Amino acid sequence: MSGKTNRTLWIVLIVVVVAIILVLAFTGVFKKAETQDIKIGIVGPHTGPVAVYGEAVRDAALVAIEEINAAGGVLGMKLVPVIEDTKGDGAEASNAINKVITRDKVVAIIGPVISSTSNVAGPIVNREKVPMIAPAATAVEVTHAGEYTSRVCFLDSYQATVMAKFSRDELKAEKAAILFDVANDYSIGLKDVFTEKFVEYGGEIVEVVSYTGGDTDFSAQLTRIKAAAPDVIYLPVYYNDDILILRQARNLGITAAFLGADGWDATELIEGAGDAAEGCYFTTHYTKHDPSPVVQNFVKRYQEKYGKDPIVFNALGYDAVKMLVDAIERAGSLDREKIKDAINSTENFPGVTGTITLDENRNPYKEVTVVTVKNGQFELVTKLLP
Repeated sequence: MSGKTNRTLWIVLIVVVVAIILVLAFTGVFKKAETQDIKIGIVGPHTGPVAVYGEAVRDAALVAIEEINAAGGVLGMKLVPVIEDTKGDGAEASNAINKVITRDKVVAIIGPVISSTSNVAGPIVNREKVPMIAPAATAVEVTHAGEYTSRVCFLDSYQATVMAKFSRDELKAEKAAILFDVANDYSIGLKDVFTEKFVEYGGEIVEVVSYTGGDTDFSAQLTRIKAAAPDVIYLPVYYNDDILILRQARNLGITAAFLGADGWDATELIEGAGDAAEGCYFTTHYTKHDPSPVVQNFVKRYQEKYGKDPIVFNALGYDAVKMLVDAIERAGSLDREKIKDAINSTENFPGVTGTITLDENRNPYKEVTVVTVKNGQFELVTKLLP
């Protein structure tokens, strides 16, 4: 064989080897580009009248994501949050959910936080087969949308039942009045269950009046309530309306104890209502005063990052991300259907808001926390099962 032939063979061999190396290298690069990140949607009201809830979920979700990534990520990959603002509006929520699904190709969604927008999102994620964990949407209908919707918060029926029981057993209330937002699914659902359970437990509903979100003058409704002389007043609305209603009620001389739900759980309530909030009670998912190591570790990490105490919506956002990651790890895959199945089979997950087991309707079974306002602070009263 001539030297020229040998050189030709060597050149061909080198070209083949280089080609193989390049193919393997580019294949590896492409595979890494495809799998190095796990995108999850963080969707909620980050502006608008209930922005405090969405901001809280988002901020704590970011704490959870940082912790997970610092510990090596999930299945060897990093979590990447894709944040979208719903402004607390149904149309905006629809747009945000569709964006993170079609544009960003998220594997799952945390959000959209409140019940009304979660009811909008539910049919979309079930149609597109993308798992969605609602952190704080407590309306009963939320998970009716299908098997791709679940939540870490308890149901409105849960907390309304507990408050009816607490008001009868602990506060010894005989008569109750209700003031609710007729344009809000969350408020309506709580009102309906509290009414049913309070009567079932032997109490009497003496007045039920409504308003429409955005109203600022409640004098007519409160005058009717005052005339009915209730022992307690159930006010299942968000903190921004609570502030106005509590102030106006006290100015009218109403001294009955006001009762609320988790929508009250924001420091802005105390800051805005001041002394008018003293002696009120509400149901919620967590309190920073819980001595549990899971709770205290979370409180410490949140304080280190943001320099303030976490509220309940922070705890729910944190739990939602952690429960999702637990499901992805158990699924061992980024396949959305497998993740959905793993989420729905969650049992005894050690969350900040309690030990979570999802039932057949993808709703958690866990205790409800009852909090009061005392000396300008939220204080733990008790924990109850419905």
